[in-house]
Amino acid sequence: MQSFLRDLRFGFRLLGKDLGFTIGAILILAVGIGATTAIFTVANALLLRPFPYRDPQQLVSLQVKDQSKDYDGTLLRYELLRDHSQSFQSVAVWTNDTLNLTGNGEPMQVAVGRVSPNFFGMLGVDPQLGRGFAEEEGRPEGKPVVVLSDSLWRTRYGGDRNVLGQTITLDGTPHTVVGVLPATAQFPFVGEADVWTPRYFELTLIPPQRLRQGVGYLGLIARLKVGVTVSQADAELGVLNRQYREQNPTAPDASRDITVTAAPLRDLVVANVRGKVWLLFGAVALVLLIACANVASLLLSRALVRRREIAVRTALGAGRGTILRQLLTESTLMALIAGLLGVGLSWLATRALVTWGTTQLPQGMSVEMDLRVLGFTVVIALLTGIIFGIFPALQLAGIDLHTTLREEGRSSSAGHARGRMTSMLVVGQVALSLLLLIGASLLLRSYARLLKIDPGFDPHSVLTMNISLPTVKYAKPTQETDFFDEVLRRVAKVPGIQSAAISAALPLSWKRITPMLPEGQANVPLAQRPFIDIEAVSPQWFQTLRVPLRSGRDFTTADNGQSPKVLIVNQTFARQFWPGQNPVGKHIVVGRWTAGGEVVGVAEDIKNRGLGQEPQPQVYIPFAQLPWNNMYLLVRTAVPPLTLVPAIRSEISGIDPDQPVTGIVTAEDLMDSSRTQPRFIMMLLGLFSLTALGLALVGIYGVLAYSVAQRQHELGIRLALGAKSADILRLVVRQGLVLAVSGVVIGLVAALVVTRVMSSLLYKIGTHDLMTFLLAPLLFLAVAVVTSYLPARRATKVDPIEAMR
Repeated sequence: MQSFLRDLRFGFRLLGKDLGFTIGAILILAVGIGATTAIFTVANALLLRPFPYRDPQQLVSLQVKDQSKDYDGTLLRYELLRDHSQSFQSVAVWTNDTLNLTGNGEPMQVAVGRVSPNFFGMLGVDPQLGRGFAEEEGRPEGKPVVVLSDSLWRTRYGGDRNVLGQTITLDGTPHTVVGVLPATAQFPFVGEADVWTPRYFELTLIPPQRLRQGVGYLGLIARLKVGVTVSQADAELGVLNRQYREQNPTAPDASRDITVTAAPLRDLVVANVRGKVWLLFGAVALVLLIACANVASLLLSRALVRRREIAVRTALGAGRGTILRQLLTESTLMALIAGLLGVGLSWLATRALVTWGTTQLPQGMSVEMDLRVLGFTVVIALLTGIIFGIFPALQLAGIDLHTTLREEGRSSSAGHARGRMTSMLVVGQVALSLLLLIGASLLLRSYARLLKIDPGFDPHSVLTMNISLPTVKYAKPTQETDFFDEVLRRVAKVPGIQSAAISAALPLSWKRITPMLPEGQANVPLAQRPFIDIEAVSPQWFQTLRVPLRSGRDFTTADNGQSPKVLIVNQTFARQFWPGQNPVGKHIVVGRWTAGGEVVGVAEDIKNRGLGQEPQPQVYIPFAQLPWNNMYLLVRTAVPPLTLVPAIRSEISGIDPDQPVTGIVTAEDLMDSSRTQPRFIMMLLGLFSLTALGLALVGIYGVLAYSVAQRQHELGIRLALGAKSADILRLVVRQGLVLAVSGVVIGLVAALVVTRVMSSLLYKIGTHDLMTFLLAPLLFLAVAVVTSYLPARRATKVDPIEAMR
């Protein structure tokens, strides 16, 4: 213990002797440790930290899927699993909805979580006020009750504890408040919800009879019985799935290709972000390795100054192990100090990540530092201290005592072994930083292509907003169509609006899908028909978004609920089902229609699944023939779109004062939001690659500057014998370029292998894009030349007489 304390005191004194070197090394390490800790904080929250539920390891999600897509669970499938499964203690369901909350203030649209009565009990989440749901409240004849979120309770009701037993009105129906959830309650697989109701067998957008016919809309979760494994549950799910097909042969999810499997609940939340998080974690790990190599190079360069000190200590009886322990204590002490600073930097970086990437992270999961993160930082700091300290320590601990003590202080050589080790570290830094630079460049080129994508419509000067009608107040389809017809009539007269239309979904977003039978296709059962995007739109929708019609006609007001069904298809649909034929006049059976609707037009493709995906087959139906209570209003304006929001709100309020308007956003913002995730990943990886590039260049500069300082005698002789300044300049720059080129070659080989994991993040660009693999190394070499020039220029100013003296 005494020897350890002695080493510690000596280490502190040594770090204080050369504050410039110590501060520089600590800052380099702090950047690497801080960045790594920040990304680990995100990875810990999303991938490692257990969910805050009772026995979370027993919770699973039940996934209904085939080889191409996932399906929502049906009410019929849930009842079968709930009543007949033997592997689960309980099975629960959830779905999202939106309802209008009126009374006690301005009308507002609230996010609703529809869950089975056992949902909270199965998870082990207890309300902070009141109770959860009773079993009888989850039946059609049960009393309508709700549980409020903590945020809605505080903002809408002022945190009034007497809210229990009060009645609130949702879509015109009174509901009794029976509980309030705690602020810490998290349901990332459901998303944010303001109100929770046990009426899971209802959904605003779908009539009850359709839900009983096998429409998928539910998420399925379950708790395994003690001792039951996931594989055992999967075996039983296979049996129940066959039973489901036999009992419901016409259900859309009754195909033989569809399977039902159990998976850890976390997979339901992080499936879309897991790969991206590990990619970023790998990137910051490379930055940390580069930082370690950088500091190791600095320590190797500094080792010459300490050779005589170590030799004297060895002569006085210090053994090799003692010297090695002292040197590693110093490097570890430096790393721990850098770790403390890195914790502060990572806290700031984590806050920035959470704020910057709010829309990219699963909702309802808190990203914050905890004991696991702090423990990770300590371990990383200790490993870092050993990694960057071991090579200089081995070099110094193995010096030749007699040779070192005989050497003159200023003429002592760093030795070939030390020079080779330093060069290898610099080459490694260059290779790793080039790997990150190529990865960031691929994402940059991919993002540049996203910016140039034609979405198929004109987003400029278009304003969108959501209007969701309460189902009780507007129970009949004619009431819905009358309301929206009046909205369009009034809004179209607002000064500054050129045209207005409504649609059931926003551009670039997922549409409803339904099985269809195009004319000429084999008449197969409903479950085996292709599922196609379907969109309900009003006349002038194509005009408002400026989507060209390639043939046929637009919808008109004559296409109403009493007229024959008519459809417009996109070009992708026409090419897929009627290649080389004229689609106008053909028929399509949509869903459970008994007769087909007639195709009256063919529209230009738009990016109906997002900017990064190719257009999918799509069918448009007049809104009057497919009424929907949750619609989007789209207006094209001659003035800045957001300036017309008050006038539009006023017109809608004039029709129904209790009707809220939500989700106000321009179409250009929709375009930008669809690029948010690739931009987020690109900027983070770009930041890491620039940091790595800077560290690698510092490494090259440090090696060359040290080399020039140690070769002054040699350079002086060369100048005395007639060498010109240009010769000395080329000599030093060539040394830097050899290091850079060696690292570039290794980095290119590594990039050819590693960048394959980025294929899912790239849009219309290969992981081995030739332009990227040419320009990134050239850029790196150009900057390396500039970096090498600075110490080379200093070498040309060596005084031959002073150097030889």
